[in-house]
Amino acid sequence: MGSVAYLLSRKIINRIKEAFHRPAELILIILFVFLMGFTVFAGNAEEPVTALRDINELYAIILALYTLIFILTSKSGFVNGASMFSMADVNLIFTGPKKQSGVLFYGLLSQLGRSLILGFFILYQYSWLHDSYGISFGTLIIILVGYGITVFLSQMFAMLIYCVTSGSDRKNKIFKSVYLLVIGAFFAYLFIKVCLGGGSLLKNTVTLANSAVMNFFPISGFVRMGVVGAIGKKYVSLIISLACFAAFCVIYFILISVINADYYEDVLKATEISFSAITARKEGKAVEAAPRNVKVGKTGFTKGEGASAIAQKHKIENRRAKFFILDTMGVIMAVITIAIGFFSKSAVFALLFDVYMMIFTVSAGRWAKELSLPYIYLIPEPPFKKLLYALREQFPSLVMQSVIIFGVLFCLIEMTIPEAVSFALAKVSFGFMFIGVNLLISRLLGNSESKAFIVFVYFIFAFIFAIPGLAAAFAAYSMFFTGIWLAVVIMSVINIVVSMVLVFLCRNILECAQYNNR
Repeated sequence: MGSVAYLLSRKIINRIKEAFHRPAELILIILFVFLMGFTVFAGNAEEPVTALRDINELYAIILALYTLIFILTSKSGFVNGASMFSMADVNLIFTGPKKQSGVLFYGLLSQLGRSLILGFFILYQYSWLHDSYGISFGTLIIILVGYGITVFLSQMFAMLIYCVTSGSDRKNKIFKSVYLLVIGAFFAYLFIKVCLGGGSLLKNTVTLANSAVMNFFPISGFVRMGVVGAIGKKYVSLIISLACFAAFCVIYFILISVINADYYEDVLKATEISFSAITARKEGKAVEAAPRNVKVGKTGFTKGEGASAIAQKHKIENRRAKFFILDTMGVIMAVITIAIGFFSKSAVFALLFDVYMMIFTVSAGRWAKELSLPYIYLIPEPPFKKLLYALREQFPSLVMQSVIIFGVLFCLIEMTIPEAVSFALAKVSFGFMFIGVNLLISRLLGNSESKAFIVFVYFIFAFIFAIPGLAAAFAAYSMFFTGIWLAVVIMSVINIVVSMVLVFLCRNILECAQYNNR
């Protein structure tokens, strides 16, 4: 284990040194640390709330978050698995004179560290969590550790599923059926108890989420039990959770090492897929996930000509990628936002959280991928016309997400019809504005090699262009005493105008393919 420990320590030291040799990345790290300090300071500087919300609501939110992460991560095991290694690890570790058990132990330790890093966004929720539930920053660290463990175990589970089922479609179908049956049974039980139990939906949900039955939910249940035990100093729950964690790791280790002793091939396949996706994103190339078995239906275009063919292409691609009426990312965003609004009983906070999440996800539209492909540049149409058709794909998805989110919240919490409509409009307007900011970044910086610098500039621009709408809404609400829905409408109109100006300024972005892909 000496060589494995050495490799782990050198990777950490070299990563720290590398950050100091990249000024843009170092600036971004300093910015994140500053924002973290500001979040903690702002949360502690607020006046104490006389009536804190029930801490059981927070425990229910934790279970919902961990369960969502488990489902989204583990289901990848039925397609391509979840690699615990990088290509550098494959070249250094797999070819060395190490036992498979040592290699697996190294992968588990590396993955645990990456899982904790993925949850850093939780730390930025300290202000409202402290204000609502009175938690300390140490409690938030415990929640972060639980999040990391959930991601870690879910990726292990996904890799286990892939190793067991990758060689047989029959095994894949059987395991997938059992997987869906277990998940569906828990959700059916939750629906029956909450909706048919009478009384308040929120009270029923919180009570059921904190019941002993939900502790048996795969992975997320016993991890949440340990987090609650650590926060409430319930040491029996904490010990049981740690025992479940240790048992899962041991069972996983045995199954991977013994039942499928030659697991290297599956690990290499999953690592190759992950490495190819990461490399393509770094190079600015389009990445499209494809299933192993593709059902070919109707092919070709029956509509669309010239620049409109771009919109028709996006429409067909979105139709194939949809989960019910939204794509996977849209479903995730809708579920999280509805849950936040439901537990906080505040549509304003739900909107703020949704806008915060859109900053990271709005650039994932198909229009962004088109800029890195040559075909859109070859269409003999005006660049501005092609750009508008490429952006048209975002409009239906933004509107559909907004209607679903605030339509559901209108039914679950106290909202008036004008508030629901205005908040839905605000979500759409912020989506358009962030698209305009992304276009501006692409127009100014192109496919720059410094991704950290691009992220830094993007955050600055997003903040700057959001100021006019936010300032107008604040002035209308506090100075002219308008209703909150009218203030939100004013903000939305200004956001739409700003987005239109940004799109117009970037109207010639499709004139030169080399500039955008340099």
